[in-house]
Amino acid sequence: MVRVVEIDAPRLCSFHYWGTPVIHVQNSSQLRNVDISPVNQSGILSYARFSLPSIAHNVESLTLHSGRSENANTPMLPSKLPHLKNLKISLLEPWLSPNYDVFSLVSFLDASPALESFILRVEENAMVHDPVVGDDTEYRRKNLDFRNDSLRKVMITGFCSAKSLVELTIHILETTHSLERLTLDTTYGYDRMTCNIGKLPTARMIGKCSSLSKRALEEAHRAVETADRYIKGRVPSAVQFEVLGPCPRCHIGK
Repeated sequence: MVRVVEIDAPRLCSFHYWGTPVIHVQNSSQLRNVDISPVNQSGILSYARFSLPSIAHNVESLTLHSGRSENANTPMLPSKLPHLKNLKISLLEPWLSPNYDVFSLVSFLDASPALESFILRVEENAMVHDPVVGDDTEYRRKNLDFRNDSLRKVMITGFCSAKSLVELTIHILETTHSLERLTLDTTYGYDRMTCNIGKLPTARMIGKCSSLSKRALEEAHRAVETADRYIKGRVPSAVQFEVLGPCPRCHIGK
Protein backbone atom coordinates (compact mmCIF):
# COMPACT_ATOMS: atom_id res chain seq x y z
CA MET A 1 0.00 0.00 0.00
CA VAL A 2 1.34 3.43 -0.96
CA ARG A 3 1.97 5.51 2.15
CA VAL A 4 3.84 8.52 0.82
CA VAL A 5 3.80 10.16 -2.61
CA GLU A 6 6.88 12.21 -3.50
CA ILE A 7 6.74 14.50 -6.52
CA ASP A 8 9.59 16.39 -8.12
CA ALA A 9 8.19 17.91 -11.32
CA PRO A 10 9.09 21.58 -11.83
CA ARG A 11 6.57 21.99 -14.67
CA LEU A 12 3.66 20.31 -12.88
CA CYS A 13 0.65 22.62 -13.01
CA SER A 14 -2.27 20.26 -12.20
CA PHE A 15 -2.46 17.44 -9.68
CA HIS A 16 -5.40 15.08 -9.11
CA TYR A 17 -4.71 12.44 -6.50
CA TRP A 18 -6.93 9.64 -5.24
CA GLY A 19 -5.30 7.78 -2.39
CA THR A 20 -3.45 8.22 0.89
CA PRO A 21 -3.00 11.96 1.38
CA VAL A 22 0.63 12.01 2.51
CA ILE A 23 2.25 14.03 -0.25
CA HIS A 24 5.67 15.61 -0.59
CA VAL A 25 6.03 18.04 -3.48
CA GLN A 26 9.29 19.67 -4.50
CA ASN A 27 9.61 22.48 -7.03
CA SER A 28 5.88 23.23 -6.89
CA SER A 29 6.06 26.84 -8.04
CA GLN A 30 4.00 26.04 -11.18
CA LEU A 31 1.35 23.97 -9.39
CA ARG A 32 -1.96 25.77 -9.83
CA ASN A 33 -4.72 23.12 -9.69
CA VAL A 34 -5.02 20.51 -6.93
CA ASP A 35 -7.75 17.87 -6.47
CA ILE A 36 -7.44 15.42 -3.57
CA SER A 37 -9.79 12.47 -3.00
CA PRO A 38 -8.51 10.26 -0.15
CA VAL A 39 -9.15 6.53 0.15
CA ASN A 40 -9.71 5.07 3.63
CA GLN A 41 -7.97 8.03 5.18
CA SER A 42 -9.27 10.26 7.96
CA GLY A 43 -8.72 13.94 8.51
CA ILE A 44 -8.19 15.07 4.92
CA LEU A 45 -9.52 18.57 5.60
CA SER A 46 -7.17 19.10 8.53
CA TYR A 47 -4.30 17.57 6.55
CA ALA A 48 -4.96 19.91 3.63
CA ARG A 49 -5.11 22.94 5.88
CA PHE A 50 -1.80 22.00 7.55
CA SER A 51 0.12 20.91 4.46
CA LEU A 52 -1.04 22.72 1.33
CA PRO A 53 0.37 26.16 2.23
CA SER A 54 3.84 24.59 2.12
CA ILE A 55 3.51 21.98 -0.66
CA ALA A 56 1.22 23.99 -2.99
CA HIS A 57 1.78 27.60 -2.01
CA ASN A 58 0.77 28.96 -5.42
CA VAL A 59 -2.37 26.87 -5.91
CA GLU A 60 -5.25 28.77 -7.55
CA SER A 61 -7.93 26.05 -7.76
CA LEU A 62 -8.44 23.51 -4.96
CA THR A 63 -10.92 20.63 -4.69
CA LEU A 64 -11.15 18.52 -1.54
CA HIS A 65 -13.34 15.52 -0.70
CA SER A 66 -13.76 14.47 2.93
CA GLY A 67 -12.18 11.13 3.71
CA ARG A 68 -12.91 8.15 5.89
CA SER A 69 -13.68 10.17 8.97
CA GLU A 70 -13.63 13.89 9.63
CA ASN A 71 -13.85 13.81 13.40
CA ALA A 72 -11.38 16.63 14.09
CA ASN A 73 -12.38 20.18 13.29
CA THR A 74 -10.35 22.07 10.72
CA PRO A 75 -7.85 24.15 12.71
CA MET A 76 -7.33 27.90 12.48
CA LEU A 77 -3.72 28.46 11.43
CA PRO A 78 -1.62 31.48 10.46
CA SER A 79 -0.41 29.89 7.20
CA LYS A 80 -1.98 31.16 3.98
CA LEU A 81 -2.94 30.10 0.46
CA PRO A 82 -2.39 33.58 -0.97
CA HIS A 83 -3.21 32.80 -4.61
CA LEU A 84 -6.23 30.51 -4.14
CA LYS A 85 -9.18 31.77 -6.19
CA ASN A 86 -11.53 28.77 -6.47
CA LEU A 87 -12.30 26.39 -3.61
CA LYS A 88 -14.57 23.34 -3.74
CA ILE A 89 -15.15 21.13 -0.70
CA SER A 90 -17.33 18.00 -0.67
CA LEU A 91 -18.55 16.56 2.62
CA LEU A 92 -19.32 12.95 1.82
CA GLU A 93 -21.76 10.56 3.46
CA PRO A 94 -21.30 8.53 5.59
CA TRP A 95 -17.76 9.65 6.38
CA LEU A 96 -18.47 12.96 8.07
CA SER A 97 -18.53 12.55 11.84
CA PRO A 98 -21.57 14.05 13.60
CA ASN A 99 -19.04 15.75 15.88
CA TYR A 100 -17.39 17.63 13.01
CA ASP A 101 -18.09 21.35 13.18
CA VAL A 102 -18.68 22.55 9.62
CA PHE A 103 -18.18 26.11 10.82
CA SER A 104 -14.48 25.26 11.19
CA LEU A 105 -14.20 25.36 7.37
CA VAL A 106 -13.91 29.11 7.87
CA SER A 107 -10.22 28.33 8.36
CA PHE A 108 -9.87 27.85 4.58
CA LEU A 109 -11.62 31.16 3.91
CA ASP A 110 -9.38 32.93 6.39
CA ALA A 111 -6.31 31.43 4.69
CA SER A 112 -7.37 32.58 1.21
CA PRO A 113 -7.39 36.38 0.85
CA ALA A 114 -7.69 36.15 -2.96
CA LEU A 115 -10.59 33.65 -2.94
CA GLU A 116 -13.31 34.52 -5.46
CA SER A 117 -15.51 31.40 -5.56
CA PHE A 118 -16.45 28.94 -2.82
CA ILE A 119 -18.57 25.84 -3.49
CA LEU A 120 -19.52 23.57 -0.60
CA ARG A 121 -21.22 20.27 -1.46
CA VAL A 122 -22.92 18.43 1.40
CA GLU A 123 -24.14 14.95 0.55
CA GLU A 124 -27.45 13.66 1.84
CA ASN A 125 -27.14 12.20 5.36
CA ALA A 126 -23.65 13.67 5.78
CA MET A 127 -24.88 15.98 8.54
CA VAL A 128 -27.34 15.83 11.40
CA HIS A 129 -30.26 18.15 10.65
CA ASP A 130 -31.49 20.38 13.45
CA PRO A 131 -35.06 21.56 14.02
CA VAL A 132 -35.83 25.12 12.98
CA VAL A 133 -36.09 26.54 16.48
CA GLY A 134 -34.28 29.05 18.60
CA ASP A 135 -33.75 32.75 18.62
CA ASP A 136 -32.07 34.37 15.65
CA THR A 137 -29.08 35.39 17.77
CA GLU A 138 -28.34 31.77 18.65
CA TYR A 139 -27.08 31.23 15.11
CA ARG A 140 -24.18 33.66 15.36
CA ARG A 141 -20.70 32.60 16.40
CA LYS A 142 -18.34 34.85 18.26
CA ASN A 143 -16.82 37.25 15.77
CA LEU A 144 -13.46 36.13 14.43
CA ASP A 145 -10.74 38.43 13.18
CA PHE A 146 -11.60 37.62 9.59
CA ARG A 147 -12.62 39.57 6.54
CA ASN A 148 -12.58 38.69 2.85
CA ASP A 149 -12.63 41.40 0.21
CA SER A 150 -12.35 39.12 -2.84
CA LEU A 151 -15.02 36.44 -2.43
CA ARG A 152 -17.80 37.06 -4.94
CA LYS A 153 -19.72 33.80 -5.39
CA VAL A 154 -20.76 31.21 -2.81
CA MET A 155 -22.85 28.11 -3.50
CA ILE A 156 -23.85 25.50 -0.93
CA THR A 157 -25.35 22.36 -2.43
CA GLY A 158 -27.13 20.25 0.15
CA PHE A 159 -27.89 23.22 2.38
CA CYS A 160 -29.84 21.96 5.37
CA SER A 161 -30.98 22.97 8.85
CA ALA A 162 -27.74 21.84 10.54
CA LYS A 163 -26.90 24.66 12.94
CA SER A 164 -23.17 24.78 12.17
CA LEU A 165 -23.91 25.09 8.44
CA VAL A 166 -26.31 27.95 9.07
CA GLU A 167 -23.70 29.62 11.26
CA LEU A 168 -21.07 29.28 8.52
CA THR A 169 -23.43 30.86 5.99
CA ILE A 170 -24.20 33.76 8.31
CA HIS A 171 -20.51 34.28 9.01
CA ILE A 172 -19.75 34.48 5.28
CA LEU A 173 -22.49 37.07 4.81
CA GLU A 174 -21.30 39.22 7.69
CA THR A 175 -17.59 39.17 6.84
CA THR A 176 -17.56 39.21 3.03
CA HIS A 177 -18.24 42.69 1.73
CA SER A 178 -17.35 41.75 -1.85
CA LEU A 179 -20.07 39.07 -2.11
CA GLU A 180 -22.18 39.27 -5.26
CA ARG A 181 -24.11 36.00 -5.26
CA LEU A 182 -25.19 33.43 -2.67
CA THR A 183 -26.98 30.26 -3.78
CA LEU A 184 -28.36 27.67 -1.36
CA ASP A 185 -29.48 24.43 -3.02
CA THR A 186 -31.54 22.33 -0.62
CA THR A 187 -31.89 19.33 -2.97
CA TYR A 188 -28.28 18.07 -2.99
CA GLY A 189 -28.00 18.99 -6.64
CA TYR A 190 -30.37 16.21 -7.73
CA ASP A 191 -33.28 18.48 -8.59
CA ARG A 192 -33.64 20.33 -11.89
CA MET A 193 -31.19 18.09 -13.72
CA THR A 194 -33.49 17.55 -16.68
CA CYS A 195 -36.28 19.99 -15.90
CA ASN A 196 -35.37 23.60 -16.64
CA ILE A 197 -37.99 25.21 -14.42
CA GLY A 198 -36.56 27.50 -11.77
CA LYS A 199 -33.19 28.05 -13.36
CA LEU A 200 -34.44 28.89 -16.85
CA PRO A 201 -38.13 29.87 -16.53
CA THR A 202 -38.55 30.56 -20.24
CA ALA A 203 -36.83 27.38 -21.41
CA ARG A 204 -38.66 24.40 -22.79
CA MET A 205 -39.37 21.57 -20.37
CA ILE A 206 -37.34 18.56 -21.43
CA GLY A 207 -38.10 16.06 -18.70
CA LYS A 208 -38.58 15.53 -14.99
CA CYS A 209 -36.28 16.16 -12.08
CA SER A 210 -34.55 13.24 -10.45
CA SER A 211 -36.69 11.65 -7.77
CA LEU A 212 -36.25 12.56 -4.12
CA SER A 213 -37.20 10.37 -1.19
CA LYS A 214 -39.94 11.49 1.17
CA ARG A 215 -37.33 12.19 3.83
CA ALA A 216 -35.19 14.22 1.41
CA LEU A 217 -38.21 16.28 0.40
CA GLU A 218 -39.13 16.95 4.03
CA GLU A 219 -35.57 17.99 4.81
CA ALA A 220 -35.43 20.21 1.73
CA HIS A 221 -38.59 22.03 2.80
CA ARG A 222 -37.14 22.41 6.30
CA ALA A 223 -33.96 23.84 4.79
CA VAL A 224 -35.97 26.39 2.80
CA GLU A 225 -37.70 27.42 6.03
CA THR A 226 -34.32 27.69 7.75
CA ALA A 227 -32.93 29.91 4.99
CA ASP A 228 -36.00 32.14 5.14
CA ARG A 229 -35.84 32.46 8.91
CA TYR A 230 -32.13 32.84 9.59
CA ILE A 231 -30.42 33.82 6.31
CA LYS A 232 -32.70 35.92 4.13
CA GLY A 233 -32.89 38.93 6.44
CA ARG A 234 -29.10 39.14 6.64
CA VAL A 235 -28.48 39.27 2.89
CA PRO A 236 -27.42 42.76 1.71
CA SER A 237 -29.58 44.24 -1.04
CA ALA A 238 -26.65 44.23 -3.48
CA VAL A 239 -26.22 40.44 -3.19
CA GLN A 240 -28.14 38.12 -5.53
CA PHE A 241 -29.69 35.55 -3.19
CA GLU A 242 -31.33 32.34 -4.38
CA VAL A 243 -32.70 29.37 -2.47
CA LEU A 244 -33.35 26.30 -4.61
CA GLY A 245 -36.10 24.19 -3.10
CA PRO A 246 -37.84 21.10 -4.49
CA CYS A 247 -39.05 21.68 -8.04
CA PRO A 248 -42.72 22.80 -7.88
CA ARG A 249 -43.48 21.10 -11.20
CA CYS A 250 -42.03 17.68 -10.48
CA HIS A 251 -42.71 17.42 -6.75
CA ILE A 252 -46.09 19.13 -6.47
CA GLY A 253 -48.25 17.63 -3.76
CA LYS A 254 -45.43 15.47 -2.37
